[in-house]
Amino acid sequence: MSDGAVLVTGIGGLIGGAVIQRLRNGGRTLVGTDREVPADAPYPVIAHDLPDPQRWHDIIVRFGVRKVVHAGSISGPMLLRDAPGRLWDINIGGLAGLLEAARIHGLERVVWFSSILAYGERPDLAPVGEDTPLAPTTVYGATKAAGEALIRGYHAEHGVDAVALRVASCYGPGRTTSCLIRTLVEDGLTGRTTRVRESAGRSRQHIFVGDVVDAVCAALDKEQLPQRAYNVGPGVMQSLDDIVTAVREAAPGARVELHPDGLAWNTFGLGALTIDAARRDLGFAPRTTLAEGARQTRAWVEARRPT
Repeated sequence: MSDGAVLVTGIGGLIGGAVIQRLRNGGRTLVGTDREVPADAPYPVIAHDLPDPQRWHDIIVRFGVRKVVHAGSISGPMLLRDAPGRLWDINIGGLAGLLEAARIHGLERVVWFSSILAYGERPDLAPVGEDTPLAPTTVYGATKAAGEALIRGYHAEHGVDAVALRVASCYGPGRTTSCLIRTLVEDGLTGRTTRVRESAGRSRQHIFVGDVVDAVCAALDKEQLPQRAYNVGPGVMQSLDDIVTAVREAAPGARVELHPDGLAWNTFGLGALTIDAARRDLGFAPRTTLAEGARQTRAWVEARRPT
């Protein structure tokens, strides 16, 4: 294990916050970044408004950074839909600056987050492996596909050791953007019916944040990685009935109404991401059931309620 510091970006977000907490529990030397700096963090946190490429160099040199988990970007297609240029600057400009800094300073490993949306829409629900061509149908998905191309290029030409994790719909404590499972829990606790839009030819693939963190930590410290990208998801498609039944174990009042104007995020026009490669190379295996994930989400929701 490297003696240098690990930089985790986007520590105010779902995955970044969970990753840095896990690494802190493991006794790692840490530095975090986000747009806003929390007042009581037990490790140094530096303000970084992406892309700002010079900031990477400053942080790497000042704190002796050797590895990076880059979770600090726009986290879904529901954000900045009216500002695609800004979305591109943050997601691709930020990554390009990091990869260049990794090349100059000889960093040991960079872990970056791609997305299931890099695959785009497919004509069937057949399983989707890492060799499936990327054909994004949103600007957000395009930033993920382009980011993976940058990683491959920097690795092939300059030896930069970076890897992309193609994450499915991540949920759990800390997710504040549109999320079916959190919404079902919130509505179930207050007696509301959750309106959901159901469409044929689409899948649901929810993965708990703690399981994603397992994959991140393995990718961060694995001595050698044979691939530049890995699928990280539940490995199966989940029906709406499966999800609602599981959530009811945590919030018995959860119920849904199918409606054309209902919640439509967190569905994908493709089949289940296969996770064989992540299982083989990262020892990845989702451990958290939907019911347990919903229970942990409920605890977080209730802790945030005003007293």
